[in-house]
Amino acid sequence: MRSSLTGARPRAVRTGAAATLLTLLTSLVLTLCCAPPAAAHTRLESSVPAAGSTAPGPVTEVALRFTLPVSVLGDGVVIEGPDGVVPADVAPAEDGLVLVAVPAAPLATGPYTVTWTAAAQDGHPLEGTFGFTVAGAAASETPEGGTGHDMSGMSGSDHDTGHGTGHDMGHDPAAMGTPATDAAGAVARLGGAAALWGCLVAGGALAFAGLVLRGRDEADVPHVLRLVRWSGVLLFGGLVVRVLAGAVLVAHGDLAAAGSPSAIGDSLAGTTRWDVGLQAAGGVAVAVGAWRTLPGAWPAALGTALAGAGQVLGGHSNTVEPRWLVVTADVAHLAAAAVWVGGVVTLTLLLRARRRDGRDLDAALLGARFSVVAGLSLAVVGVAGVLLAVGILDRPAQLWESTWGLLLLAKVAVVVLVAAIGTHNHLRVVPRLTARRRAVVRHAGRSRTAGEALRRSAHRETALMLAVVLLTAWLVAASVQAPG
Repeated sequence: MRSSLTGARPRAVRTGAAATLLTLLTSLVLTLCCAPPAAAHTRLESSVPAAGSTAPGPVTEVALRFTLPVSVLGDGVVIEGPDGVVPADVAPAEDGLVLVAVPAAPLATGPYTVTWTAAAQDGHPLEGTFGFTVAGAAASETPEGGTGHDMSGMSGSDHDTGHGTGHDMGHDPAAMGTPATDAAGAVARLGGAAALWGCLVAGGALAFAGLVLRGRDEADVPHVLRLVRWSGVLLFGGLVVRVLAGAVLVAHGDLAAAGSPSAIGDSLAGTTRWDVGLQAAGGVAVAVGAWRTLPGAWPAALGTALAGAGQVLGGHSNTVEPRWLVVTADVAHLAAAAVWVGGVVTLTLLLRARRRDGRDLDAALLGARFSVVAGLSLAVVGVAGVLLAVGILDRPAQLWESTWGLLLLAKVAVVVLVAAIGTHNHLRVVPRLTARRRAVVRHAGRSRTAGEALRRSAHRETALMLAVVLLTAWLVAASVQAPG
C-alpha cells in the first residue's frame, strides 16, 4: 500500500487520471452532439391572441398554452390595456396545460400587454410578458356566447372557465420586475444554496467519519458530529429564508401581503411543498440526531437521506424524461457531491482543530484515505453531471444561448479548478506526507510544511466549493431557454 504513493506508481496514477479525464471529456462531447432533444421543459408554447398579433375584436378571453401542466401562481395572468389593468378571472384548463383569463368586459380596440406567472410541476416559478393589439372593436360590443376568436392554434377546444379562481388583478404588472422582487428572488436562491450546503456538508461529514476516521482518529468523531448538527440548523434555516423570500416574490414585493397564508401557500406551489417538507424534516433530524457516537447518529443519516430526496424532487430532473435515468443520475450526482464537498469541509475543520489544540496534524493518513474517496466521488460527479446535462438540454447550443447553460459552464469551470487542486494534492502533497511520515524524526519540519500545505489547500477547495453550491442554486431556478 505504501509503494502506491511513491516511486513509479505516481506516474501510473497520473497516466490513469489523464486517461479518465480524456474519457469523460470525450463522452461529454459525443453525448451533447448526438443526444436527441429532450423536449420536456415547461415553457409557454403559444397564446391566443398570439404574441405580436392583431386580433379582430372584441376579445373575450386570453388563453396561454404550456408545454407541461402548470398551476396558477399569484395573480396568474394580468392584462393591461389603454385604460390600465383589466379585471379578469383566471382558471386552468385541460389539466393545467392551458391558463385562461376571462376579462370582466371584452377587450376593446387598442394595444394590450399580458404578464403571466405560473408554477411548473416541480414548483419553479415561471413568468413572462407579451403583447397584442385588438382592432375593429367597440367598447360596448359584447357578443353572446363564443370566445370571439379562433382557438384552433391552441391545439384544444374545451376551455372550461367555470371554476375561476377569482384572483385579485389589482397588481401592477410592472411590479414584477422591481428591485424588491429581484432582491427577493436573489434571497430565495441564497436560502436554497444554504439549505443545499447544509445537506451536502452533513451527508459528507457522516461519510467522512465512517470511511476515513479509523483507529486513534476516531477521537475526532465528536468534532464531526458537531459540524453535522450545525449543518442541520443551516439546512432548516435556509429553507425558512427560501420560503419567506418566495412569498415576497409571489406578492410582487409587497412585504405586508407576503406574510399572508395565501402568499406563503403560493410560494409552495406544485411539488415545492413536498421537497421543502422533506428537506425541513431532514434538517430537524440532522440537527437533533447527531449526538454521542457515529452509530448513534443514525437519525442524522436518515435526515440527510430525506433532505437529499427533497433536493432531487425540487430539481429540473422532476420534469425531464426518461425519469428513471435522470433521477438515478441526480441521486448519484448529489450523493457523490456530498461525499466530496462534506469531506473537504470536514478535513478542513479537523486540521484546523488539531492545529489549534497543538496536536500532530497527522495529515498523511487523513489525506491518503480521503484522497481515494474524493477521487471516486469526482468520477461519479462527472459522469452523472454529463447525464443530467444531456437530459435537461434540448440541444448543445443551449450551453451558450441560455442562462442555464452559461451558469452550467461557469459551474463546470469552478469544478475543474477544484478537481485540479484535488489532483495536485493526490499526486504531490499526499505522497510527500506519506513518505516523510516514515522518517518523522529526520524530516519533521518538512512533514509539518506538507501538512500545512494540505490544510491551506483544503481551505481553498472549501471556498471554491461554496461558489459551486451558489451557482447550483441559481442553476436550479434558471431557465434553459435563451435569454430574451
